[in-house]
Amino acid sequence: MIWAWIAGAVAVLIFAVAQSKVKICLSFVHMEQNDEIRIDFRSLFGLIRYRYIVPLLRFQGWLEGLELKSEKTNPNKGQYQGEPKHKIDFNKIKEAIDNYRVLLDNCFKFNQWFRRLLSRFHCTELNWKTSAGIGDAAETAVVVGTIWGLKTSLLGYIFRTIRLEAKPELQVMPVFNQNVFITEGICRLHIRFWHLAAAGIQLLFRILKVKGGLRAWKKVLLRT
Repeated sequence: MIWAWIAGAVAVLIFAVAQSKVKICLSFVHMEQNDEIRIDFRSLFGLIRYRYIVPLLRFQGWLEGLELKSEKTNPNKGQYQGEPKHKIDFNKIKEAIDNYRVLLDNCFKFNQWFRRLLSRFHCTELNWKTSAGIGDAAETAVVVGTIWGLKTSLLGYIFRTIRLEAKPELQVMPVFNQNVFITEGICRLHIRFWHLAAAGIQLLFRILKVKGGLRAWKKVLLRT
């Protein structure tokens, strides 16, 4: 009888874990010299938490590229790990594109798998505010209109796949007679744990379906 109770408890536990949500909160801000991108992950009812922060983001020109510094923290253990500054230049971008192509070529219908995974995500909050001005009132109006167009086009493309469960709050405010660009936003997403686990298993099978696929993926992932 006791084994039946143990089996039942294990079954309930597995079901609860499978139905639990993996929550992702993405926030970003750009205000003059202050930049920060923060990504928070929570899973298993808050037992697993992870935070990734990019507190420094500087564009140093087309030749020098983008300089960034990142931090990783584990709120559960109070661990903090700072990383040295990195530069993302043309060569790094080209290498990333080449690696992506290798992964794409060594996975059976990767884009189909990725779209299916995105369709399992739910967006529960989206708030994106921008203030912009370039001095001249007429030119500022054109810039504001362009930003509105870019925002709506980008979000329209993304939410063709991701399920939107909250009305997006978008603002683009003109700042006349000033040269300024400020933007900040927050986006909250979640996905069921079992959807994520199933997607991982499906990805493995798709990689194994291509001859030499697993070896190619291991080579790229270990190199990066």
